[in-house]
Amino acid sequence: MTRSARLAVFFDIAIILVFALFLWAPWDRAANAASSSLNMIWLALPVVLSRHGFHLEYATITVTICALIAAALGALLSIAARMRGRATLWAVGAFLFGCSVAILMPVWTAIGFLGALLLLLALRARFVAMAHVTVPVAFLSELWPLGYAAGFAILAWRYNPQVLIKVLIIALGLSLVARALVPSRQTIS
Repeated sequence: MTRSARLAVFFDIAIILVFALFLWAPWDRAANAASSSLNMIWLALPVVLSRHGFHLEYATITVTICALIAAALGALLSIAARMRGRATLWAVGAFLFGCSVAILMPVWTAIGFLGALLLLLALRARFVAMAHVTVPVAFLSELWPLGYAAGFAILAWRYNPQVLIKVLIIALGLSLVARALVPSRQTIS
């Protein structure tokens, strides 16, 4: 295993741990045990927008559609980056995917999450070279954002953040299984 491949594995594990830590957010659960799900950005932002003149239903639909666009665009950019071998384009796609997940967190937790994710993605883009891969390998490598975007598109209209967190975990599990099935000579991060 080359140095670049070892760094890619290290940064990928670190990114997954950042997602897990900030979605779990023990500091938020201790402080606001009763209202932790009520102050999530996805549920709080439409209320803030409605106070500034937007209709509540319109604001909720707008926030949901924007998060869906961020998830889908992030997945597509990550796939394109894998096919072209561009680490910075992959980092932009991964950050958009992170933004779509951040709406499931309380505001200050989401800000900390996006800062930590941006730092990790910048370091990964700087120190890990990406090789060109074929289209099927690129799709299998980016199954996590693709699965989350598809699940978000189907289940977001229930307005239940816990269901979307489960979709995120299931998509991660499916992507890990798919990555294990990809031949190792073609998967160079």
